[in-house]
Amino acid sequence: MTASGPKTVLIVDDEELFLRTVADGFAPQAARVNVLTASNGRLATEILARCSVDLVVTDLKMPGMDGFELIAHMSRSCPAVPIIVMTAFGTPDVEKRVERQGVAHYLDKPLDFPALAKTVFDALDASASGHLEGITLPTFLQMIEADRKTCTLRVRCHGQVGHFYFNRGEPLDAEVGPHRGDAAALALIACEQPAIEILGGRVQRPRAITKSLSELLFEGLRVKDENERARKQARGASGAQSAAPGSPAGVNTKSTRRAEPMGANDKLKELASIDGFAGAAVYTPTGEPMATLAVDGQHLKEVGILANNVLLNAQKASIEMGTGRGQQVHVEAERAHILARCLNEGTDPLKSQPGKAHIHMVLVLKNDASIGLAKLRLSSVIEKLAEDFRV
Repeated sequence: MTASGPKTVLIVDDEELFLRTVADGFAPQAARVNVLTASNGRLATEILARCSVDLVVTDLKMPGMDGFELIAHMSRSCPAVPIIVMTAFGTPDVEKRVERQGVAHYLDKPLDFPALAKTVFDALDASASGHLEGITLPTFLQMIEADRKTCTLRVRCHGQVGHFYFNRGEPLDAEVGPHRGDAAALALIACEQPAIEILGGRVQRPRAITKSLSELLFEGLRVKDENERARKQARGASGAQSAAPGSPAGVNTKSTRRAEPMGANDKLKELASIDGFAGAAVYTPTGEPMATLAVDGQHLKEVGILANNVLLNAQKASIEMGTGRGQQVHVEAERAHILARCLNEGTDPLKSQPGKAHIHMVLVLKNDASIGLAKLRLSSVIEKLAEDFRV
């Protein structure tokens, strides 16, 4: 990092003492990192306009322009800059929803400086390797839901302007062009690189959206895949061009964030023979993709992360109900089935333990798939994968 000079990190928080403490803490690391501070989102936008920033660390709850508005602004002005979210008002849901989904990291306040410094340097290293991206609209919508925020989003995409209405985190309505309700929400979620703007004030509208946000996100990503395939066909692209060497035609296999363990990809291929197979992936309990196998899809990563969150919430709920830890969830969407299964050889329901495999596996199928066979095959394959992911 020092060979190319220090990286610039912008810290945004309304607590002046915290900002001074952070600036002083990073002072001995001046050769690695240049720290800028802002006490609210508005000042942060001014800094972003005149300085090249490599990473933003922001609180969510601030007077004036808060962290949500700052992130929305960044979606328009600097969408590729990774973000670390800090909040003292967070919940386990907030952490699960934002971590590794566009937001680089999530930090619960109060936090100590060593923890912050480690997260910052890890994020800078990952960003330099191309592993971190800017915020995405699905991530932003989940943050609004988890934080129970009331707001109206103005979303600009490909010359169109749409609106998304939330009341205490619940999606009430959406509109874009001639569409309203679910259809408009799906169209907005399927947009590529939308620009987001938050409009304040109370939202007083009748509920026109019938689906949950999770259902909308799953379906919106499917629409996004279809749009991408249509664009490829228009350009004369063939599925074989995206196939990895040695993989079946039309199947795109890739490793995300880390090298796939030897043998994991071959085991995933056992699922490809299931009728209606659309993709499969293996994740850590925190949602980090470790191996993927996709058919004609560019957004398996996002679908898998969403399914991973559904599984985590189901496990937490089953534990709280005293029924034990849930092992599998089945999301039946309009045009797809998503199965998410947990394999945990340890005793901690949420953390991995040395020498024990703890993985989550997601399988995406078309509606005409054989669900019974798929569940049996998923159970068999995840057991075989355990040996590849023991830590």
